[in-house]
Amino acid sequence: MSGKLKMDEIAALTGYSVSTVSRVLSGKSYTSDKAREAIVSCARRLGVLDSLSSGRLLINGIAVFAPLRTFTARGDAFYLEVTRGIAEAIAPHDVYLSYCGLDEQRADIKVFQEKANNKNINAIILIGIDDPTVHKLAQLLDKPCVLINSQDKEGLLDAVSPDHRTIGNRAVQYLFDQGHRRILHVTSLRRETMYWRLEGIKEVYRQYQIPFDTGRDLLVTEGFSEDESERAIGNWLRETPREAWPEVIFCAGASMSTGIRRILENVGVEIPGELSLMTTDVQELDAHIVAAVTSITIPCRALGVEAVHLLQNRLNRPSAPVFNLLLKGKVTDRGTVTHATRHAARVTVAR
Repeated sequence: MSGKLKMDEIAALTGYSVSTVSRVLSGKSYTSDKAREAIVSCARRLGVLDSLSSGRLLINGIAVFAPLRTFTARGDAFYLEVTRGIAEAIAPHDVYLSYCGLDEQRADIKVFQEKANNKNINAIILIGIDDPTVHKLAQLLDKPCVLINSQDKEGLLDAVSPDHRTIGNRAVQYLFDQGHRRILHVTSLRRETMYWRLEGIKEVYRQYQIPFDTGRDLLVTEGFSEDESERAIGNWLRETPREAWPEVIFCAGASMSTGIRRILENVGVEIPGELSLMTTDVQELDAHIVAAVTSITIPCRALGVEAVHLLQNRLNRPSAPVFNLLLKGKVTDRGTVTHATRHAARVTVAR
């Protein structure tokens, strides 16, 4: 049956005009909630939504909730980049975006309900919000909801995240492939996702039957800032005999690598001649930093893009299984990690 005949049939079954049906199925927002609900429900029964092109977005308004720091000066650049991915995905469509800051663990429930229940909002995205009460309320809204970089305990909401476990595993496997075994991991553990990444790192050690010693192999900072990592590594180097220094420092963010690199240069350590350096990065945010540092890239903006696609899928297929989409990272060699045998040779020559 042609598209025109399908619209005629939907119009006849719902009592709305063909032009109204066309507006709804094209994702236009200037139709009433009652008309939109009736037309989308009828189109779903007739199988029309299954054949709609992925380019159409049947959403009028999306409420995006993220940690408060996302929307402050010098705040969370990672999550801000995710919101840019969302905006990029809806740019070709007539969709209203609303942003709201919430506490990650103890969100203001009244604010969430007020924003999420707005009549202009028919889809929700939660970025980095771990509050189980918010997750529970989102399940009861009868609106598609996607979590980004978080998971609800009951597993009833669609989610998209970096595959933190695999990202940690792949990065350290790369270092082990270069012959390195003495690695200092510098990270913050303020979110559960960073524990997932640490588990991926430890898996490589177990694979090689090497014990992971948290006192020797792990340096935990409060955050991911350049200055904080510089102070932490500076103190660590002063307190640790030179013969106990690692072959590689692997840090959890590009800003951290800048601070670490500065302190290593200040104490006269050559990179990568004497000590290799690797980081994780967000390509869109850290291009000016990571151009000179070997890294594993987290697909940050893609998280927002894929979240919008998951919303569309949930709207088209409300009974589909719950999705947990994990995005992989990619290692890029930029010359700050050398083979372990070269470190060993230089140490021998120096002695």
